[in-house]
Amino acid sequence: VLLWPPPRGEPCLQKLADYEGKKFVSIQKADVKLDESEEEKKRFSKVKDMFKPLTDWWKETLTELTEKGAMKDAGVKIEKVEVSKRLTDSPVVVVTSQFGYSAQQERVMKAQAFQNKEQISMMSGRKTLEINPNHPIIADLLAKVKASKENSAAKDTAAVLFQTALIESGYEIADPSALVNRVYRLMSK
Repeated sequence: VLLWPPPRGEPCLQKLADYEGKKFVSIQKADVKLDESEEEKKRFSKVKDMFKPLTDWWKETLTELTEKGAMKDAGVKIEKVEVSKRLTDSPVVVVTSQFGYSAQQERVMKAQAFQNKEQISMMSGRKTLEINPNHPIIADLLAKVKASKENSAAKDTAAVLFQTALIESGYEIADPSALVNRVYRLMSK
């Protein structure tokens, strides 16, 4: 495991693909492969099946939110919502596609004087929301979605979790007031 400070780590890691036959992999990217036994693979497959109604619903909800709704101008695109193998404490995390910009790279590119908005939007990549099946918030959200896919509290919870995961992962959110209003609505219920 290498831990590099943000300004230097990513550019160096992109140039150094491997070292002594060991391939470098960024934990901030999707599709990180972890070693696991056959029994663990079977157990994970069952968990994925159990959470499929939630991941499908969440993908639809976030697609609507980011492409037609309140976050349309943010430039965030959702590729998929999937059950995570890497989360232990957090309910959710947002990672970028294998070749897309990380949060740090997006900030650097947006700060450039002669930035190309089309290139930034293309390279920022589609985001993957990974959920922690062992977290109580996720279990509660699954129960709400199974009861009713139109539950407003479930939709607000899903949007708040996504936006807070964006912030926690280092991405910017376009409309902080929308997040604050959702949090207030959830707190008043």
